[in-house]
Amino acid sequence: MSTVYPIYLASCLLKDDIQSARYIRKRIKSQGLHTTEIDAIWSVIVAYIQKSYSNMYSCIDNYSWSDLMQVLVGRIKENMRNQMLILIPNVYTSIELNQAAEFFGLQENELLPELMNRGWKYDANTKILCPMKPGSFNSSLTNDYQISKLADIVIQLEKF
Repeated sequence: MSTVYPIYLASCLLKDDIQSARYIRKRIKSQGLHTTEIDAIWSVIVAYIQKSYSNMYSCIDNYSWSDLMQVLVGRIKENMRNQMLILIPNVYTSIELNQAAEFFGLQENELLPELMNRGWKYDANTKILCPMKPGSFNSSLTNDYQISKLADIVIQLEKF
C-alpha cells in the first residue's frame, strides 16, 4: 500500500479532489504508513491548498519521484500551468513578469517566449505582462477520464 497511496494522492490532486486527499491522508496516518514519497506528494498538496504555487513547483522539482509518480507529477505541473493560462487573464489585466513566473513555476527567460507565442504582450521597460484572454480551453477529457478510472481502481484495490 505504501506505493499505492502516493499514486492515489497524486490522482486526487489531478482531479482537484482535495477532500478525498485529506481523507486518504488520515487513513495513511491511522495505519502508521510513512514513506518519503507520501510525505513529498502531501507537501505538494499542502502547497496547492495554500495557493503557494512556487512552493508547489519546488516540492515537485526537488524530489526524486518513482517512475510511476514521475508521470503523475508531470501531469500535475502541466495541469497547473494550463489552469494558470486561464486564471491569470481572468484575474489580472497586467502582471509583473516575476510574479507570473511564480504562478507558472518557470524561470522568466523560459516563460516569456512561451507567453509571447500565446499572444500575451510584454513591456520590457516595466517588465509587465498583459495577458491575452483565452478563447476556449480544450482539456483532454480522455486523459481526465483515465485518471478517474485509475482512482476508482485504486479504491477497489484498497478493499482487498
